[in-house]
Amino acid sequence: MLDLKNKKILVLGFARSGYSTAKILKQLNYNVIVNAYDDLSKDVHANELRDLGIPIIDGGHPLYLLDEIDLIIKNPGIKYQIDFLQKAIEKKIDIITEIELANTLFNVDMVAITGTNGKTTTTQMTYDILKQSNKDVYLAGNIGYPSIEVAYNHPNSLIITEVSSFQLEGTKYFRPSIAAITNLGEGHLDYHKSIENYRNAKRKIYKNQVDTDFLILNIKEKDKYNISEINSNIIFYDTKFNTDADVYIKDNMVIYGDVELFDSTKLTLPGLHNVENGINAAVIAYKKGADIESIRKVLYNFSGVKHRLQYVGENKGIKYYNDSKATNPVATINALSGFEKNVVLICGGQDRGIDFHELSPYLNRVKTMVVVGESADILKSLADKNNVNCIKAIKIDDATEKASKLAVTGDIILLSPACASWDQYKSFEVRGDEFINTFKKIQSEG
Repeated sequence: MLDLKNKKILVLGFARSGYSTAKILKQLNYNVIVNAYDDLSKDVHANELRDLGIPIIDGGHPLYLLDEIDLIIKNPGIKYQIDFLQKAIEKKIDIITEIELANTLFNVDMVAITGTNGKTTTTQMTYDILKQSNKDVYLAGNIGYPSIEVAYNHPNSLIITEVSSFQLEGTKYFRPSIAAITNLGEGHLDYHKSIENYRNAKRKIYKNQVDTDFLILNIKEKDKYNISEINSNIIFYDTKFNTDADVYIKDNMVIYGDVELFDSTKLTLPGLHNVENGINAAVIAYKKGADIESIRKVLYNFSGVKHRLQYVGENKGIKYYNDSKATNPVATINALSGFEKNVVLICGGQDRGIDFHELSPYLNRVKTMVVVGESADILKSLADKNNVNCIKAIKIDDATEKASKLAVTGDIILLSPACASWDQYKSFEVRGDEFINTFKKIQSEG
């Protein structure tokens, strides 16, 4: 267990995980204070913590706080480049994130899933299979439930966590019994500053694993890892017949050892990337005791996670899909790969300096692009170069209305932005909800 006795702990940042972390540490009789950049004077949860006797310093990050601090538990979204954290690093104060605290403080059995794309779908699939198999299992992490909260309330249960590069960046001792990296692409360069920094953060998921632990990797990405430095048992998978992999597909069946896990052609979700997600989930669940019947039942009926290539509905023979979670080009490529043609693509959002040209080979599936946000001009230029019809819209509601007027029976309207949402929306969830609500309005109008 993490030794916190006689340490003064600072919880930096105040989202749900910060609130849960501070409250639980106080309940365990640790010395904890909270610091947030925002004004928390009227925040209900902050006032609850004050009533529990937890000091809260808000409205900035004063450097004097570092004089007596032994450990910082940082909100994953706060960049290490801020002056406060740079001074903490100079003082050699340990800085960790809440998943590290949950994993080491309670010594729970934790499965951790990360990757540039597919981690949320894989996490949900894994949980659903294990739940279907009547296992004592809980969801946690980046999928919406703070790990510290789940670990505190269910210390003897199996916890399936979705972990982001932001969370992994702040780990020192984090050790999941099974880890999976769905893919290692490019993301969050505004935070990590380089592709290699981003990938190094992801690779931390297996840094502390030992030879009794397991790591699941796509064999196509083998060259992205220094295999000789990995101490855990690696399970490589492939989506074709390849006996160099531990898991492969033969005659449509996903084979692991001498076990047929599932039929890859029977998945509800479209696209090869969802076959990969299914393989990750099936292998993890199988290693944790799930039965084959449960694996197949869940995967054959899994209709998607909200905002992740979610089927919203049909109107006038036009199908609508909400993939608002696609915050980078690779995610949008994955979405487009699930459809052959006649896609009206709604895309655009915050311009983070990412090159969208990797979308080009997939734009022959797109009949029209409707672009929004800071990156609208860049995406319109890309559409023009690829001879794809393109129009501009203001926001997602406007874009959805315009797309519905352009589409005809047999078309697909796909919201898959390839960009973060923060130029116009608080989150990708808010952006996706606007798409769903606009669809419902269009449907009700006939």
